[in-house]
Amino acid sequence: MNTELTLVIMAAGLGSRFGGDKQLAALGPAGEPMLVLSIMSAIRSGFKCAVLVIRPELALELTGILTRFLPADFEYHFCYQNINDLPEAAQLPDYSHRLKPWGTAHALWCARDWVKGPMAVINADDFYGDSAFVSLAKGLTARPNHWMMVAYPIELTLSEHGGVNRGLCQVELGQLRSVVEWLNIQAQDNGFVGEGPRGLAKLSPQSLVSMTCWGFSPSIFDVIKQELTAFIGQQGKLPKSECYLPAIVQAGIEQGLPVYVDVASEPWLGVTYPQDTVWVKQKLTELLSD
Repeated sequence: MNTELTLVIMAAGLGSRFGGDKQLAALGPAGEPMLVLSIMSAIRSGFKCAVLVIRPELALELTGILTRFLPADFEYHFCYQNINDLPEAAQLPDYSHRLKPWGTAHALWCARDWVKGPMAVINADDFYGDSAFVSLAKGLTARPNHWMMVAYPIELTLSEHGGVNRGLCQVELGQLRSVVEWLNIQAQDNGFVGEGPRGLAKLSPQSLVSMTCWGFSPSIFDVIKQELTAFIGQQGKLPKSECYLPAIVQAGIEQGLPVYVDVASEPWLGVTYPQDTVWVKQKLTELLSD
């Protein structure tokens, strides 16, 4: 197995709530999109290559952005999240009913031919901070055949514009056991509250959440193949059904694969709505001004 570190960036989203391609939004101090900030962090941490999973219509503009901001000798590749790029056993006779691709698990599946060694997997439109990539590089180098995640204390991920949904992590002895979706998490005077599986409940500020900051070995593609095939068999006729990456991770855990957890020390930043951009730009300027 090739042990050089690859960064996989899921950048094919439509950004419907944002009102445009937020993966291209100029949010950094010099007008960088979030994905450029992530690639630069990854380069500083020892990653040698990036693979961007995109829609074909983004390729030209992205090429211009990456040429402007990245070192000329840094290697990157585009791959497309095509609706019919599925495991052989999951192929459908017709795809005309589909209104969108098959979710984040499918996005990573589409990158399989470009990744031959340990990889980090992130969202294109999130800011993770240098320390997250340092953790990923160290973990993937020390354990190239295992999976990992960088989890964030929930207090480092909240928005100033209302409640958020987060995947709450159950961690035991440094390993991930499960990720459970909590809804409408908000800060209140006496802490944090959200809607969990049993209704409204309090959360500790140090509760760990998943922000799509994963590290995998190529074995992830075997699990995606199994789970995506089963998913298409069950939900392949639906126009908008999606197979998400946390479901793949959970399947791996249930098969006995360890998922090691590091904890982030810098805030996560992201944009969902257009009005988030001013706040995020200000925060990024504060964090990156030096």
